[in-house]
Amino acid sequence: MRRALIAAVAALLTLPAAAQAATHGAVGGLRDPAAGTLQLTVQAVETDGTGLRRATAILGGHTLDSQYFGDDPGCAPGACPTVATVALAVPTTAVADGPARLEVTVEDAAGSVTHVVDQTVTIANRPVVSNPTVVVTVGGGAKKPQTGPGTGGPAGPSGNDGCRSPRLSMFLAQRPLRIKRGVPVLAAGRKYRFRGRLTCVVDGRRKAAPRGTLVQVRDRRHGRSIVRPVARVKVGGAIVVKLAHRRSCSVIFRVRGAGGHLVGVRIPIRVVRAKGGRS
Repeated sequence: MRRALIAAVAALLTLPAAAQAATHGAVGGLRDPAAGTLQLTVQAVETDGTGLRRATAILGGHTLDSQYFGDDPGCAPGACPTVATVALAVPTTAVADGPARLEVTVEDAAGSVTHVVDQTVTIANRPVVSNPTVVVTVGGGAKKPQTGPGTGGPAGPSGNDGCRSPRLSMFLAQRPLRIKRGVPVLAAGRKYRFRGRLTCVVDGRRKAAPRGTLVQVRDRRHGRSIVRPVARVKVGGAIVVKLAHRRSCSVIFRVRGAGGHLVGVRIPIRVVRAKGGRS
């Protein structure tokens, strides 16, 4: 990355004088979508001898970092460095997820400010969470639903007699390629981790679901369902599932608890091939 920055600045220095502005810069470390803290490297050159003072990063209208190029913040014009590098740390959690304007500016010793980056990036810090749990009461609970081997039959897994009034939450726990119109975009064939938690009412109190409680996993596409192997609840009610998809669909997690109570969570996903084509 440093070699690329040096090459970019060198190219700027070779421009004819008439084509050059006084200050130029190259920035490394940009990501889109962006999450966590962006570690930006700003390498700048000032060509009229005034010198460089500082670089500043602004995200979504908020100034998040500003660093001086030289050891003397108060250096006079002509005494400041004319070629220098500085690092900026930009915490993207300071702004809401979604499109945000990212600006990186360089100020010279005379106070003139030049934009070296001015673009829109997509902030994606928070995991993509499913829609709220939908609770469906099936029958009066006097009869246990019939189940098929391994899958729990068409109504979902059974064998969860110790889980009354189940409450399920699930979310995509790995960062997608991007988020488009609120839907995570995943790479075809790549495994992604989904996490969640299941709680039940036990002895009149809501607690983590018993270890081994069954969770059904389905893919639904164009009105058709593909049943995946069931997942099992881990210690503390935790659910961890790794799934790979070749086509866009909705991933559905379902639990049938004691008394015939059925809860389900649906997470829509969009799948694209490596070259960016839709699947």
